[in-house]
Amino acid sequence: MAIKRLKKITLYGPGREKDSILRALQSLGCLHLIPMTDKSVDVQVQPAEASEAKAWLERSPKQRRQVRNFREHRDLMRVDDIVHMILENKSKFREQSDIRDKLQERIRDVRQWGEFTFPALSDLGRQRLWFYVLPNGELPALRDSLQQCELPWELIHQSQKDSYVIVISEMEPGEGLLSVHRSHVGKIPLSRLEEMLDEAEDAIEDLLAEREALTRWNYLLDQVLAARTDSADLQQATSGTLDEDDFFLVQGWVPVADQASVEAFTAAHGVAAIFEDPAVDDNPPTLLEKTATTGGGADALGFFQTPNYRAWDPGNVVFYSFSLFFAMIMSDAMYCLIFALIIFLARGKLKQSEAGSRLMNLGYFMSGVGVLWGVLIGSYFGAAPTDGTLLGNLSVIDLNDYNAMMKLSVVIGVVHLIVANVMKAAVNRDSSCAFAPLGWAGMMAGGLCLWLGMTDTLAAVFASVIGPGLMIAGALLVFLFSSEREVRSFKDLLLRMLDGLKAVYNVTAAFGDVLSYMRLFALGLSGASLAMTFNSLASDVLNSSPVTGVLFAGLILLLGHLLNFALCIMSGVVHGMRLNVIEFVNWGLSDEGYPFKAFSSKSTFNHQDSKRED
Repeated sequence: MAIKRLKKITLYGPGREKDSILRALQSLGCLHLIPMTDKSVDVQVQPAEASEAKAWLERSPKQRRQVRNFREHRDLMRVDDIVHMILENKSKFREQSDIRDKLQERIRDVRQWGEFTFPALSDLGRQRLWFYVLPNGELPALRDSLQQCELPWELIHQSQKDSYVIVISEMEPGEGLLSVHRSHVGKIPLSRLEEMLDEAEDAIEDLLAEREALTRWNYLLDQVLAARTDSADLQQATSGTLDEDDFFLVQGWVPVADQASVEAFTAAHGVAAIFEDPAVDDNPPTLLEKTATTGGGADALGFFQTPNYRAWDPGNVVFYSFSLFFAMIMSDAMYCLIFALIIFLARGKLKQSEAGSRLMNLGYFMSGVGVLWGVLIGSYFGAAPTDGTLLGNLSVIDLNDYNAMMKLSVVIGVVHLIVANVMKAAVNRDSSCAFAPLGWAGMMAGGLCLWLGMTDTLAAVFASVIGPGLMIAGALLVFLFSSEREVRSFKDLLLRMLDGLKAVYNVTAAFGDVLSYMRLFALGLSGASLAMTFNSLASDVLNSSPVTGVLFAGLILLLGHLLNFALCIMSGVVHGMRLNVIEFVNWGLSDEGYPFKAFSSKSTFNHQDSKRED
C-alpha cells in the first residue's frame, strides 16, 4: 500500500455552462475540490425525518424485495408519504411498547394479590383499600402503629419473606406510618390486565409486520437521500467556484492515475485545464491505496489518524503488528478460533462494503496468528496439552518464563519502533533531518544490544562494544540533525545545540515507549491465568459434588470463559491498537493529514428525475 500521488488541477470554463460542467464533474467522481471563495451555503444534506425513517427500516430483521422502478409507483405514493408512513409506524410501535411495559409492570404488582374486583365506593362507606407489601420482620411494628391510629387492616397472605397487608382508610395513610410504599394495583382486575397485554402484543406484532412490508421502499429511500446529498454537494461546489465575468474557475486535487480521464473530460466539455505538482506550501489530502488483503490495517488506523500526504502509509505494518499484538494478548488458541467463527458468521454484513471486506480479512489474519501463537504456548481454554502428544510437542514457548517473555516483548517493541524511525528517515531522505530518526533507530538498537548482552542473552561483545557504539553514534545523529534551525550567528549555533540536547533528552520517552510493549506479556499472562483459575474452580466443584457438581462446574466454565473471552477481546483490540496509534505513530509520522473526499455522485437516480420525484 502507498499514498497515491496527486496533482492540483485548475479548470477554466464558461459561466453559462457552470452548472452542467459541475454536474459532469460530479458524475466523473475523481476530484477533491478546493473552495476558492469564503462563501458558504447552508444546506441540509439528509433531513432528520428521512434519515430516521431509513434507520427504522434497516433495523427490521427481514427485508422485502425492493421496489427499484419508482416511476411506475410515483402516482401511487410519493417519497414524503413513504417517510410519513414509516415514522407513523415507528411512533405507534413506541406507543404500544410503552403500553406493554406499563401493563407488564402493573401485572407484576397485581398478580401477587390475585384476581379481585373493587366494590363501589358507596358500598364501602367512602372507605378505600390500600395495599402494602412489607418484610415479615416489620409486621409487629405495623400492627402497633395501625392499632394506635385505629385503622382496620388485614393480613391477606404471608410468604417466607414478605407479608401482604390491606389497610382500610378513607385517605391514604401517612408516609411515617408505614416503612414501605404502597402497591399501585389500580382498579382494573388481573384478568382484564392480561387481556390488555395480549392486545398490546398483537398490536406490536401487526406494527412489526407493517414495518417489514415498508422495507420494500428501503432502496428508493436510500437513493433519494443520496440524491439529496448529491444536490447539497453540488450547491457547495457551486458556491466554492471563483466567478469572473463570463467565466468560472474551479480547483481540486486529482490522482495522477485519473489524469487521462480528466483530460478526456476537458476535451469533451470544452474546458481548459492546468495540471500542477503540489507546491511546498500546499497541503494535499491523503488518498490511500488499499489492497483487499492488507488494506484492513489502514482502515483500522484510519479510525484514529490519517497520515500526511508527504508521509508514508503505515497500513501494512499496522496490519501485521496489530495481528501479532492481538495474538499475544489473547494467548489462547481456542479463543482465537471462536473469534474467527464470529467473524465468519458476520461475513454477510462485512462483505456489503469494501472497507468491511478488508476488516474481515484483517480479522481472519488476526485469528490465524492468534491460533498459531496459542499452539506455540500450548493454551486451549487455559488448559495445557499433555506432554508427548502432538499438541504437546508443538508447545515450544513457556508463557510462565517471565524473563524470556519480557525479553521477547521488549525485542518486539524495539523492532516496531525502529521500523517507524527507518520509514520516517526514508520519507525525509532528501533532507538532513533524515539522520535524526536514523539516530533514534541506532540508539534503540544499541540499548537493546546492551541489555541483552548484559543478561547473557547475546555475546558479551554486544554489551561492551556494539551496544554502546550504536547508542553513542545514534545520540550524535540526534544531537546534530534534530533541529532545523539555520546557523547564521553564534547565537543560532548555541540555540541549535540546545535543540539537540533537548532532543537527546527524549531518550527517557523512548525508554518509556519501549517498556509499554511489556503489556503484551502482562495482558497475555493475566488472560491465561484467569482461564486456568476458572478451570481450577470448576474442577474443585466437580470433585466436591459429583452429581450436582456437573451442572455448577459447567456454569463456571461457560460464564467464566465467556467473561475472560470478552476481556481478552477488549484488551487485544484496545491495547493492540494503542501501541500502533500512540507509540508507533508517534515515532513514525510527524504530521497528521486529512482524507481525500471525491466530489462524486452517490445516487443512481438521474438528478432531474430524483428532484421531481422528491
